Amino acid sequence: MNFPTRLCVLVVLMSGLSAVTISQVETVPATHPVYAFLKRMEVKGVIERYRDAVLPISRREVGRFLLEAHDSEHLTATERLTLADFLSEFQFDRTGSVDGFLSVIDSDEENFGRAIGEEFSHREKFLYVLNDSSISMFVNGLLTFDGRRMNGDALGTTRAEFVQFGVRARGTLLDKLGYFIQGTNAQFWGSRDLLRRDPVISQYYTLGVTDIQNFDHAEGYLRYDGGLVSAQLGRERILWGAGYDQKMISSDNVRTYDFLRADFQYKSLKYTFFHGSLLGRRGHIVFSDPTDSTTKYTEPTVADKFFAAHRIEFSFPGVFDIGFQEMVIYSNRSIDLAYLNPFIVLESAQRSREERDNVLWAFDIQTHFVRGFELNGTIVFDDLHFSEFFEPRWYNRYAYQAGIMLTDPLFVPDMTLMVEYTRVKPFVYAHDRSRENSYTSLNSLLGPRIGPNADSWFVRADYYPLRNLTLSLRVTFTRRGENEYDGSGKLVRNVGGDVFQGHRNADPLDAYFLDGILVKSRTIEVFATYEIVNQMWVDGWLQSESVENTGAGLAEKNTTFGARVRLEL
Repeated sequence: MNFPTRLCVLVVLMSGLSAVTISQVETVPATHPVYAFLKRMEVKGVIERYRDAVLPISRREVGRFLLEAHDSEHLTATERLTLADFLSEFQFDRTGSVDGFLSVIDSDEENFGRAIGEEFSHREKFLYVLNDSSISMFVNGLLTFDGRRMNGDALGTTRAEFVQFGVRARGTLLDKLGYFIQGTNAQFWGSRDLLRRDPVISQYYTLGVTDIQNFDHAEGYLRYDGGLVSAQLGRERILWGAGYDQKMISSDNVRTYDFLRADFQYKSLKYTFFHGSLLGRRGHIVFSDPTDSTTKYTEPTVADKFFAAHRIEFSFPGVFDIGFQEMVIYSNRSIDLAYLNPFIVLESAQRSREERDNVLWAFDIQTHFVRGFELNGTIVFDDLHFSEFFEPRWYNRYAYQAGIMLTDPLFVPDMTLMVEYTRVKPFVYAHDRSRENSYTSLNSLLGPRIGPNADSWFVRADYYPLRNLTLSLRVTFTRRGENEYDGSGKLVRNVGGDVFQGHRNADPLDAYFLDGILVKSRTIEVFATYEIVNQMWVDGWLQSESVENTGAGLAEKNTTFGARVRLEL
């Protein structure tokens, strides 16, 4: 038997159940545009108890929220057309029907040529669709053409292009077990350094291998959904945080990682357990063969480290959603069973484990008092001494974020405006007893990208003039206080501006915000997405950025623009 058949048989034997209807329990990827639509619907008061602090959520939940929005009388004409598109996309998740879907393989068209021609229609399209009383499967081919150019001080004038292709398969077994697998590979030409400036593409390992002209990516998981309780094991992008731009708990700054997740949800209460596998900083060891001391070998090393978190959230429709979470980073050992316990306080658990690890707490709130207006706030405590809370002690380490979101601001229909401020005090997310226990994976911060001893303002305006056209303007202002080094690279002044450098015994007791070498940056981005026909998009973007190092008296300006064609076949 092949692997899908063996997996199906295993699930049947384990469950001893059968089902007559299919309800999709796999998740909707965290970058899917349906989340922006649902967020807008929540802020407008069209839907209730839409919990977006931890994404993704299941297709079943998304379908339920879309049906809830369908019954509203507070939608604009464009919103109704957009909703109709999403209802078509999630038709099977709502009704269990594949009527009108195109399956190129096993098509009901007259011949294969007619089936290929239907790829340019407005139908929901797949390479293959399987649906019976116990299993569903949807297979898509993925194809992307991308070209970008850059002019500026960083790289001069340069360009890069790539073609990316892949396959995605997803579905549900016996109404309870969802599965997802996706793999892509891209062949690129032009500047490797330009591609490295892309915050997502830079995470791919092979981009750093100089004799390889491609980069690949893979995700996959199994997810069980029993209604009140769900559990998931695998790898996909997790976004965790109430912010509109930078996520304070788990962001898209790091390479996608493997995890175990469980959720319990009942009415106003939701509880999430999470345990993920991260990577430490890259290094190497040098050794020689005992029989040949003249030959040296260099072996690359990357430490294993782990991220565990619990979140409890209460949702009060028309009032607010409030959440509390605790997180811990640990390393230099295998998986610790204490952190696999979903019914324990992580702070106490790490103390019982000799207090070797990095524990953080966070609170967040989103208001729903006024239709079309939302306030959100998050505060993260890395370390806290209440008796000296208002003193600039280095060990009073916390970060906070506050933002507002408006739908149809100044009576402009089909527009969304977001404003967000993020501030991270010195030494936050670092760890003074272990470099590997910093709140990072590889060389990237798991939380907000600005890092410690920094703040930022973020303004975003999205406009939806047509059902198939999205325009977005995003402006970011950032200030960072960086550590000071001498000409040989030796650290001479530690101001808490490096997440990989904790506080040392010889460092001052007080740490002042934005102390050190002040670096200011400004980024202006314009994005446009146009859907030509269903599942075929054209994206265009323009980015202007400037960076000023006030300590060194240096300034840098760069402009990047590009276009992309994306197809799901």
